[in-house]
Amino acid sequence: MNKLIIITISFLLFSCNQGTVIDNGDWSGTINANSDESKIITKLSKSYVDGNFEIVAEYLADDAVNTVNGVIYSKEEWIAGYKRDHDIFDNIQQNDLNITTMYYNNGRVFTNHWLTWSGTSKITGETNTAEYYGYWEWKDGKVIATGGILDPTWYGAEIMRYLETQN
Repeated sequence: MNKLIIITISFLLFSCNQGTVIDNGDWSGTINANSDESKIITKLSKSYVDGNFEIVAEYLADDAVNTVNGVIYSKEEWIAGYKRDHDIFDNIQQNDLNITTMYYNNGRVFTNHWLTWSGTSKITGETNTAEYYGYWEWKDGKVIATGGILDPTWYGAEIMRYLETQN
């Protein structure tokens, strides 16, 4: 009977220990939704919605590489693009925010940023949404690269309408 109890306890202890496997690969690591970096991106997300773009310059390195749907922008162009959104759209919102920072084993740090963007065109009056994914790469407390991907169909069409009115 004692052997059966020892075997049962041993089995339970062993089976409870099997859930976590640590991956030491370069592109594995730890994730933290409450990191300083995640909190900064949350603040920058709110500042975009509020139309306050000066704060992003505080965190973005001057030589940061910024891409949106594969197109590269300088720091100034990137900030100007976000400012322009407020010329084109009213009621800009970022809903369903999911912001987490990944600390990779290779030393690189990225904050991932998922959301549903929405706005109302000042030109057509139409309101629409776009799913967005973005990343922010950190080094020495500065964002050295950003990337964003969103469906440009409606959003891009509204920007083109706006640009046509500027000529």
